[in-house]
Amino acid sequence: MKPFFSIIIPSLNEEFALPLLFKDLSSQTFKNFEVILVDSYSEDKTTKKASKFLNKLNLQITFSNQRNVSIQRNLGVKTAKGKYLIFCDADNRLPSYFLEGIKYNLNRKPTQIFTCWCQADSQKKADKAIATLINITIEAANKLNYPGALGAMIGCTPKAFKKIGQFNPNITFAEDAEFIRRASKKNIDFKIFKDPHFTVSFRRFRQQGRLKSLQQYAKLHLKTITQKSINRQEYLTGGQTFENNGS
Repeated sequence: MKPFFSIIIPSLNEEFALPLLFKDLSSQTFKNFEVILVDSYSEDKTTKKASKFLNKLNLQITFSNQRNVSIQRNLGVKTAKGKYLIFCDADNRLPSYFLEGIKYNLNRKPTQIFTCWCQADSQKKADKAIATLINITIEAANKLNYPGALGAMIGCTPKAFKKIGQFNPNITFAEDAEFIRRASKKNIDFKIFKDPHFTVSFRRFRQQGRLKSLQQYAKLHLKTITQKSINRQEYLTGGQTFENNGS
């Protein structure tokens, strides 16, 4: 049976976070989905731990020679068979009803591309406030005809993905928002689902400090708006960046 969802997950040194996400996927109440892990030759036990879920998930593990999240996502699409693609970060967490909730939303309000609200991965007031700010910002930007989304959770149809023209591998920061804006320019329908929430990792905030992280995001967004180049060292990714706190 053709999967309803193809969940595409780029990874790099995510031996701590990825098994938690795979555990969440194994517990989904909606089962008709495939998982495509696109690893960029992690130097830790990411793929070894992922392999333990081969008998629990409809999972395929593939590899990218380039450590580039856009290239990894694009590679995942090439083997995807689902009616909808879901791009999901390796450090996300999902409630057991997440995919069932997304399917319900899509049946009720069909759309070609979507995202959904996030929630913090802790109960700290500061983290909850940041998550709320992210949700409000995404909603406001969409109403101002400047839509965007977190790359941590974007869904679309394969047809829309092809029409948009893939993720741009030359963009170092905010490639997710640029992808959504290209969709908007092509008049592709975009919706924001307020429920179910996915849990976004704030490990970067814990590692760097909330204020420093927010200042970094502001600086990088300003560079993006003014079309200035961003060095990859300005926005490091991969689990090894956060290995000191193990998450």
